[in-house]
Amino acid sequence: MVTSIPTAFIVRHGERLDHVDKSWQPQDLSLGIWDPPITQHGMLQAEKTGSTLLDLMQNQYKMDMSTLDIVLYTSPFQRCIDTSIGIIRGLDQRRRRWKTPPALRIDLGLGEWMCERFFDSVACSASHLIARQQEKLARQQAYTYSMMAKNQQSDAMLPPLKIDYAYTSDHVEFDYPERYTDMIHRFEHTRRRCMEASSNNNTVVIFVTHAVGVNALLDSFRNKVTIPLESHYCSISCVRHYTTASKHANSSFDLNSSDQSDEDEQAIINSLSKQKWTIEFAMSDTHLS
Repeated sequence: MVTSIPTAFIVRHGERLDHVDKSWQPQDLSLGIWDPPITQHGMLQAEKTGSTLLDLMQNQYKMDMSTLDIVLYTSPFQRCIDTSIGIIRGLDQRRRRWKTPPALRIDLGLGEWMCERFFDSVACSASHLIARQQEKLARQQAYTYSMMAKNQQSDAMLPPLKIDYAYTSDHVEFDYPERYTDMIHRFEHTRRRCMEASSNNNTVVIFVTHAVGVNALLDSFRNKVTIPLESHYCSISCVRHYTTASKHANSSFDLNSSDQSDEDEQAIINSLSKQKWTIEFAMSDTHLS
């Protein structure tokens, strides 16, 4: 007997503006960290990714969407938050009625690798970046509510979602310059924390992160370090948790028998359920072609 428990998707952010427009500069130079948004094409990639995730959940994995909880954990960098909003917009494209709208949580543990190769300098605290992002989301929510009250539509409106402003990451500050092994451990800890917080049968977790984060999260689920592979914009990876009943499930062992020691009982209980993460597919971007 095999029972699926949580399902997790890992998505890299969409096309980033500074890789298309080499002259791009942030409007607010006082932020103190390089934080480009995604392009309009990147938003379309994200929306298409959300639509694809919906099809996978409904049609391939036969999930009951009327009872499903969807939680997105995103890096605090703008390109990942933009992508998360696009994904939720894609999930909602059919204007379905959710049990509860998807939840969005900002987690510093999913942030970019804070190395000198990616950042010339970091003059911004992580707490300041996250507070800035939450303020921006709150303004977008207020604008969305005002437009809805007027029965008007705008591309700047947010899709139906629940922003979990109370959520806090176990990681509270940037580690710059960050060693590769420290980054790997950061993603491992974050992955475990997020999955433990979402460990019921009716929850799907979507991680939105960076290219290096996609590799780190997959290795965390594999429980081994592999050579990093190229992860394209808005690529999707899917990981599912299975509990497989072992051969002991058919044994005549009686848990209520007084003839068994505590050690024997625990050994059989442990062998009854062998839990395993299975990578269904990794870094697929065929939905964008």
